[in-house]
Amino acid sequence: MPDEPLEPEVVTLLLAVPELADRYLDLAAAADGHPGAAALFDELADHVAGLVERAATAAPELDRCLAAVEQVAATSPDAEELVAWTFLDAIPPQALQWLRPRCGPATAALLATLDDDGR
Repeated sequence: MPDEPLEPEVVTLLLAVPELADRYLDLAAAADGHPGAAALFDELADHVAGLVERAATAAPELDRCLAAVEQVAATSPDAEELVAWTFLDAIPPQALQWLRPRCGPATAALLATLDDDGR
């Protein structure tokens, strides 16, 4: 693990979605240290897309993922970059359609920025 403190957005995700811990450790090893929040949000997009594919059995974990994303969307100064341009933009269109009505208000507002750009 890196010596410098983790970004608050990374902490939010890892606390809410402990299933990402192994992915984060792999990213950290590949980056020889702290890979950054954007890398973890990209991994989260892949993780959530997989959960959507098995939504019936993955609903509790999906809820935790979306709650963490909503917390970052509502509180982080980097929300647009992390939530809109890294996480939401990486979600496949079919999964995004499924997620859209389940997003919180701050996440939905950031999703609208993607819609405005033709997503």
